[in-house]
Amino acid sequence: MNPNLDSKDNRREFIKTTGKVAAISALAGVSLPHVHAADDDTIQVALIGCGGRGTGAADNALSVPNGRTKLVAMADVFPNRLENSYRTLKRQHEKTVDVPADRQFIGFDGYKQAIDCLKPGDVAIFTTPCAFRWVHYAYAIEKGVHVFMEKPVTPDGPTSRKMLELNKKAIAKNLKVGVGLMVRHCRARQELHKRVMDGQIGDVLLMRAYRMSGPLVGFVEPNKEDLSPLMHQIKYFHGFIWLSGGNYSDFTSTRWMRRPG
Repeated sequence: MNPNLDSKDNRREFIKTTGKVAAISALAGVSLPHVHAADDDTIQVALIGCGGRGTGAADNALSVPNGRTKLVAMADVFPNRLENSYRTLKRQHEKTVDVPADRQFIGFDGYKQAIDCLKPGDVAIFTTPCAFRWVHYAYAIEKGVHVFMEKPVTPDGPTSRKMLELNKKAIAKNLKVGVGLMVRHCRARQELHKRVMDGQIGDVLLMRAYRMSGPLVGFVEPNKEDLSPLMHQIKYFHGFIWLSGGNYSDFTSTRWMRRPG
C-alpha cells in the first residue's frame, strides 16, 4: 500500500482528488485514470439489470471503503427481479440505498430513466444481457456518465464494432469504463500469462482449459410461464445466442493468453 494513504485524512483526500470512477473501479479490479470530483464527492450509482450479477455489482460499489457511494436508481424489465434486488441491497446497505418507488423503473426504456437520475460524472452499472449493452453505453456517453459493465460486452461482430466506435466517443469525453473481466484482473493468471509470454514453457502448440462448475444454464426448457417469446428469451438469455453470445462467450477464459498476431 502507498504509505502516503495510511491516514484517514489522506484516504479521504485521495477519494476526493482521484475522482468518482476511481472508487467504483474496484468493481472491475482495475485502477482507472484520474478525473476530478465535484465539490460533493458522493458517487451516485444507477443499476441497470437487477439480476444476481447486478445485485452483486451494486453491493460491491456500495462496499468501497471511504467511497461515499449511493445507489439512487434501478431499472429492469422484470418487476420481481428489481424488487428482490432492492430488498437485498437495502438490507445490506440501509443508509446508502436511496431508491424510492419513483426511481425504480420497469421496461425497455428504464435504462434512460435511471441514467437521467444521475449527474455527469456519476456511474451507471450495466448488467443486462449483453445484446443491449451498446444501446445503454451510447446513452451513458451522451449523458456524460461513467460505466461499469459486466462481461461479455457484446454477443457478435457487428455489435463489437459498434462498441469500439462508441468507446472512441467515451475517450474523447474523458469518460471511463470498467469491465468485469475477472480473469484479466486475477494476479495469479497475470503471472501465468507473463511466464508463458516470457517463454518459460517454450512455444505453446496447444492450450486447453477446464472450468469446474455445475450444469450450464444455456439449455432452456419450453416456455411454460405465459411469457411472450421475447421476455422468455430475455429471462433465460444464456440459451439464446443473439442475447448472450452463448455460454462459451461468457465462460471461455483462455483466449487472452494467445500471443499477439
